[in-house]
Amino acid sequence: MFGAATANITPCAFWPYAPSEPPVKIDAEGPRNVLLLQNRRDASTPHRGGKMLREKFGDRARLVSVDDSGHGVYVLGDNSCALNTTTRYLVEGEMPAKDTSCRAD
Repeated sequence: MFGAATANITPCAFWPYAPSEPPVKIDAEGPRNVLLLQNRRDASTPHRGGKMLREKFGDRARLVSVDDSGHGVYVLGDNSCALNTTTRYLVEGEMPAKDTSCRAD
């Protein structure tokens, strides 16, 4: 991290209090409606991290991998496949039947 981004970590890195809640355990138990969005060339959160998270969620999640760069798929991105898949999920509650790969527009 460098520049202004380093200011974001300071409060957490030096927080003097114990956590008020236990860490959330990510595994195959829980709601079966988790949609993960990941750009393939995101320098901030690499695609392999999205794939690892998808594996942790097991069958209760779907991963939408987008052939794009940058950090932010839905609000900041303009890939029609990713936008349509995510909007369908948010508006109609429709999850993709399997993990989805969106080509570059």
